Amino acid sequence: MLVFAAYGAILAVVMWGALSFGAVYPWAYRTLAGASAVVGLAGLLLGRKNRPPVALFTVTLMLLGAAIAVQLLPFSRETLEKISPATINFLMRYDFSYVAGGSSHPISIAPAKTQLGLLLFGAFAILLIGVTKTVSRFGAQRLAIGVIAFGALLAVFGIVQEFVNLSNHYVLVYGFWKPQYLGSRPFGPFINRNHFAGWMLMALPLALGYVYASVEKIWQLGPSGVQNRISVLATGLGGQLLLLIFACVTMFMSALMTRSRSGIAAVGVAALLAGAMVILKQTTMRRKLTTAALFFVVVAATTAWAGGETILGRAVGENANTGTVGGRIPIWRDTLAIIGDFSLLGSGLDTYGTATMVYQSSMKELHFQEAHNDYLQLAAEGGVLLGLPILLTLGVFARDVRRRFKEAPKEGMTYWLRVGAVIGIVSIAAQALVEFSLQMPGNAALFAVLAAIALHRSPNLRDRPASS
Repeated sequence: MLVFAAYGAILAVVMWGALSFGAVYPWAYRTLAGASAVVGLAGLLLGRKNRPPVALFTVTLMLLGAAIAVQLLPFSRETLEKISPATINFLMRYDFSYVAGGSSHPISIAPAKTQLGLLLFGAFAILLIGVTKTVSRFGAQRLAIGVIAFGALLAVFGIVQEFVNLSNHYVLVYGFWKPQYLGSRPFGPFINRNHFAGWMLMALPLALGYVYASVEKIWQLGPSGVQNRISVLATGLGGQLLLLIFACVTMFMSALMTRSRSGIAAVGVAALLAGAMVILKQTTMRRKLTTAALFFVVVAATTAWAGGETILGRAVGENANTGTVGGRIPIWRDTLAIIGDFSLLGSGLDTYGTATMVYQSSMKELHFQEAHNDYLQLAAEGGVLLGLPILLTLGVFARDVRRRFKEAPKEGMTYWLRVGAVIGIVSIAAQALVEFSLQMPGNAALFAVLAAIALHRSPNLRDRPASS
């Protein structure tokens, strides 16, 4: 019962993050942050004390949180002039109350937004470590199947809603919720179709990993001979495999039907990485070619079913704006100006939308609150102050995941779920080059769960004795 309660709580967090419009509204992300912190703390209590060894990774997260907190410390005007003159210059042009005689101010140009960013970061960091401990005690299989089942239902909901609203100029989420900004076409429960695609491209590789682990199990445990192994599909295990394949196809098709160029490209990255991993695991050239051909047929058929001509037109048609990357180059040019002025200490986490009130120089009929490139936005908001701990955290994370791969067999459910989680992380990182899906709290919660699956140590793996 304990394992079901633990994983039920984690899945509830993931589901709430997605179903509450991606948790973009204050009532949704505040609830999500509180639930994430509670579930993470419970995981720290339920998980194994020293498994996996993530002490250094936890320290790097704490260092990053401390760096964000530094941006909130109040400094006198004289001190601020020395350490962050760009903050003074911005406030003199934007904050008239500060011009009138403000004596002190934090480095952040919008402290309230940075406080919110620190709160969400802390909640999801606790969730990540707590889920890592929980999965290391109970294994990743049950959690993964819950994410996959919910992902399939979410995909069906998005597809049905898209068909129902084909003739409408705007889409009502859940049939009644009208988005505040009509320029962003919703898909499923997400206000922005790009963010739905971001959620799917994280969940889909996890499902593909589960599918191949199931195929591997059937191939190893089933009777010899291709026909006999195919006959296993008539058993309970085979039925489960067919349901999993249906879930993968549905999620893949829903991501394509969003018509999100960034989502389609990133899903393509996920499909290529997953296909390459499976093909490389085959022992003979005949099996490699057969697997590659089967993979190509499934991807092509699903793409055609989702509307291949429309998808291609969206990606390379006359209205695609490929020359300016969908109109993003002017935004990035303004972002580089912010980076140049706030290179050392940053403008403050989550303050990009405030900075563009002064720095935005193009398309002024719109107000860009995101850079549509998470890496440039982090450089603008964090500068060197946040950049160094971010790089350190990523380095330690990559090192720990590599160690988890090396200490366990390169087969079986744990291995393939870890592969799927890593591919999901790489895929959302690719989308982050031109989009901001991870800034949606609902997507960040799923990202934390994927990172935990990548970091966890299988409960069936014995600890190695300490070297002398």
